[in-house]
Amino acid sequence: MITDAVRTEYERRFALYDTDGDGYLTVQDFTDRARVLTDAVGEPADSPKARALGAGMRHTFEQLASLAQVEATGRLNQEQFVAAFTRAGASGSLGQIVGPSIAATVALADADGDGVVSQEDFAAVHRAAGYSAAQAAQAFAALDHDGDGRLLVDALPGAPGE
Repeated sequence: MITDAVRTEYERRFALYDTDGDGYLTVQDFTDRARVLTDAVGEPADSPKARALGAGMRHTFEQLASLAQVEATGRLNQEQFVAAFTRAGASGSLGQIVGPSIAATVALADADGDGVVSQEDFAAVHRAAGYSAAQAAQAFAALDHDGDGRLLVDALPGAPGE
């Protein structure tokens, strides 16, 4: 059982990922979402960061589809998406499912490539992703385990070599 607030958040995420607005999510919606993010920050589509984000998004979709018992070539409706996220949270596997896409999104925010992301850079990518400043700050705080105001790209779950 999930709270109304969590359900609302999952439904909001569904709408963000439904890039073609057809009421279903496919792997194409997830890879299109990756392209939206890379375009928003001016990252070339063929760069290692863009490819990593695309791969992370495909991974997330494939894992959610598996939880929803839908083939990776299939599609998820909103209720299946919410149920899959709920199952992932309850089983403790949510980090494994979204970790690669989160790590790739944080790496995308590392504009100078030094392996460190400031809260400001993180917020810029999240605003491009359709999140509010408050949501970006909350997500940053959740990832900034030592509270030093910066994220180390290689230390995140799902980061290359992790």
